[in-house]
Amino acid sequence: MLPKFYLKSHKDNIINIYFMEEKEQQEFEETLKEYVSQYIAEARDIISKIEEELFAIEKKEGDEAEHVRVLFRYWHTVKGAAGFLGFEKTVELSHKTENLIAKIRDENIPITEDIINAIFDSLEKLKILTENIALAGNEGDIEITDEVRKIQNIVVKLSGIPEPEAKEEGTEKVKVEKEETPVTKKVEIEKTIPSEAAKPPEKAKELKEEDEKVSKVDLKEGIQRKVDKIERKEEKEVTREPEADKKKKKFTYDTIRVATQKIEEAMALTEELILERNFLLSILPKLEERYPRDEYVARLSEIGANMDKIISMLRFSVMKMRMVPIKTLFSKFPGTVRNLAKHFGKRVELITEGEETELDRSIVDEIEEPVIHLIRNAIDHGIENPERRVVAGKSPEGRVYLRAYYEGDNVVIEVEDDGQGIDPERIKAKAVERGLLTEDQALSMSQKDIINLIFTPGFSSKDEVTELSGRGVGMDVVRNKIVELKGTIDIETEVGIGTKIVMKLPLTVGIMNTLKVSCQGTHFFIPLSSVIEITRIERKDLRFASGQAVANWRNSMLPVVYLGKVLGIGGNNLDMYHLIISGVAEKRIGMLVDSVISSEEIAVKTISGIKSPGIAGATISAEGEPVLVIDIYSISKMLESSNIKTF
Repeated sequence: MLPKFYLKSHKDNIINIYFMEEKEQQEFEETLKEYVSQYIAEARDIISKIEEELFAIEKKEGDEAEHVRVLFRYWHTVKGAAGFLGFEKTVELSHKTENLIAKIRDENIPITEDIINAIFDSLEKLKILTENIALAGNEGDIEITDEVRKIQNIVVKLSGIPEPEAKEEGTEKVKVEKEETPVTKKVEIEKTIPSEAAKPPEKAKELKEEDEKVSKVDLKEGIQRKVDKIERKEEKEVTREPEADKKKKKFTYDTIRVATQKIEEAMALTEELILERNFLLSILPKLEERYPRDEYVARLSEIGANMDKIISMLRFSVMKMRMVPIKTLFSKFPGTVRNLAKHFGKRVELITEGEETELDRSIVDEIEEPVIHLIRNAIDHGIENPERRVVAGKSPEGRVYLRAYYEGDNVVIEVEDDGQGIDPERIKAKAVERGLLTEDQALSMSQKDIINLIFTPGFSSKDEVTELSGRGVGMDVVRNKIVELKGTIDIETEVGIGTKIVMKLPLTVGIMNTLKVSCQGTHFFIPLSSVIEITRIERKDLRFASGQAVANWRNSMLPVVYLGKVLGIGGNNLDMYHLIISGVAEKRIGMLVDSVISSEEIAVKTISGIKSPGIAGATISAEGEPVLVIDIYSISKMLESSNIKTF
């Protein structure tokens, strides 16, 4: 569907499109989609920058006048780009906000809390409008009336005169701005026409048609000018330069936009290349053994070693193409924290660390919702109100920490608060009260297991339901998303001190490092991102509780399963096993295998049409045999069923 702007302002061009060849029409529509895509990317970037400037003003950091000037440029850029694409609500909202900021700038008006709140409200609505455009291609039925009225009221208050400006009786002024080009400045064309009250309907209609003609511009030239405007990082006044200076300057791009599909295709080819590399590396030792003194085999081995390095570097480079700094995620949360703190009547500071840490773009997009839930919980359930914090000897302003850092082949994201912590006794009492477990079960549970009850669907420690909490869906959503991403989640808490939630996620998807194991001669791959520890255990050290094998691990009883048994290839009565401690989300289990063979980098493929418990997918091993990849979480769920034999 074409943007409304074109249907409204370029009627002749649109009519011609329907008489184009099908290929030309598709190319035209693809061009428009590309411009909308560029607008969305640029708008999101500007939104985060506006937020940074507002927080700097609110915290009295730097020169306020300079922050105001920067804010004006950002809102003006959004207005211009949105106007080109016909996003009328965005244009109106940006225009009104821009007017307020211009007044503050021109008259050196100090920014008050009311002004900051009004601009923040406009920014939140701009976020919604932008995301609607990204999802559906239009702004949707979002109302901006309240935000616009609030801005206008502030302008009226600052002016001390009624809005709009007084007009001469029977006339009104209409301004038409010509587009700014590298060699021209804005030219305002002002004409006096009868006001709506003073002109007859026929004349009004004629003047309206005349205005539409004045506002029409050539489609292709309009597109090119506006694209230049969208891509411009800062609005600059351009003046004529001497020819000699122009020749000295050469503008180059340090970044280019690449369609996600092209990156996905490059990643898919890299995955296939990794499989072929694994085949080659498995054959070379056999050739060397058969022809120990053959110079061609020796040379082939050298080539194989070089190819291994190059393919690994290629894989890393392609993976880096998919990765973005987690700052793109973290930058969305200062406004969220501010709004939540205001809603709950608390004072909260957000502190971010490790913003330069990079993560697969698809994972960044998926993890946003869980992080929002965790931040909301930290402010609602964790951080106390200022009065209680002062009584407890704390600062009246609570702190929420958002951290990211690397740990092996994983990225760790932490959400920590310095609030009241999680009380296990309160969790236990609520779980019994809501019928999630009996008192006898509660007495036999460890403190860690009790705290992990917050991941249970429907569980909430709130006594009443509000629009933001109390429904028992927040932590359940977090857990499910972590499971989907093949990550782990842990809770560290101390009553009166605070809570830290640690999520560990793989750097990327598709290609993964695995542990190759064997059960009764059958090989399996276990994702290394899920492996916590590998040890050996004798059969006599295993214990059984209600038919379930358990092992003592770090002073807690860990459920244990023989991998071959749950996957249907039978048990094995050995005296000694390898015990692999694994985890996904909050679940921890021990898997017994006959032997641990090696670690191997693989490309995981889903098995179409087949759903088997305990299996995440399959791949081809270096020896050329199909090997199943284990799904740790589904095995942990199987252990919860009493009729599954695990040993």
